[in-house]
Amino acid sequence: MTTPQSGILPEANNNATFITLLINNDADSIETIRRTVAAIPAMTAEMAQQQPDSQLVSTVSFGAHAWDTLFPETPRPEHLAPFKAHKNGLRQAPSTPGDILVHIRSEGKDVNFDLSRQIMGELSDSVLVEEEVHGFRYRDSRDMTGFVDGTENPQGEDRAEVALVGDEDQAFTGGSYINCQRYIHNMGDWEATPVEQQEQIIGRTKTDNIEFTSEQKAPTAHIKRVSIKENGKSLEILRHSLPYGDSSECGLFFIAYGKSPRPFDLMLEQMIHADRHGHYDHLMNYTQAVTGCAFFAPSVAFLESLQ
Repeated sequence: MTTPQSGILPEANNNATFITLLINNDADSIETIRRTVAAIPAMTAEMAQQQPDSQLVSTVSFGAHAWDTLFPETPRPEHLAPFKAHKNGLRQAPSTPGDILVHIRSEGKDVNFDLSRQIMGELSDSVLVEEEVHGFRYRDSRDMTGFVDGTENPQGEDRAEVALVGDEDQAFTGGSYINCQRYIHNMGDWEATPVEQQEQIIGRTKTDNIEFTSEQKAPTAHIKRVSIKENGKSLEILRHSLPYGDSSECGLFFIAYGKSPRPFDLMLEQMIHADRHGHYDHLMNYTQAVTGCAFFAPSVAFLESLQ
């Protein structure tokens, strides 16, 4: 399989930087962007070699509009399309602007800063920063809600099986579809909710992270709503989400990698939309998505071919 970008398959890091960019469409900007994104794998590898304990990795990915603009000679990956917005009553998952996503992660915020500064220095005025979010590991890999996050992530060889495009789209093997959202948590309401009720909302115990049995789970529990099977097989995504925040606002930067965007799309639909019994994901009563973008991260070989 064609070599994937370094930030897709490795296990979680303690720190991540998520930079969402808008591109300028003039010829000079397009040339600068193509040259810079082609060099990102080498920039990352060089800095990782200089800081061997950092576990520095990165991914650069492109939205549908950016793909058509930057790579007009190459048809889009089969399933690359703008983020599909959802709304049901007060629950919503908006689609927001985003042409390029730079995802940097490592064990040190300083190393992320150095690489992001180098990349943004090369991109210069060819792009506009739509959003920059700094995520961090919270306690023992918990979300700000206090529950362990990413428990169901695939492990070992399954990570590549879940995250990377294979023979089903041979022109883009080694690539990965990315969907990301930034959620703001209503911590006041959440912290005022009794722990036993929080556990019913999530579907796990809070302290020791034990999943409830099928019989114990409420039909509105988060992990029940996002558990989807087809032909007896669970649909999976590879999460690289991290909490973010300061003293005034906090939440989760959710990011999912997959060989297809379909599992993510189905999970989000189950979270937002009520079924015929009126059941939806009750975690949505305590958190609000404020961004939503879809990207494709091509293989290293594709990026290097741009040079």
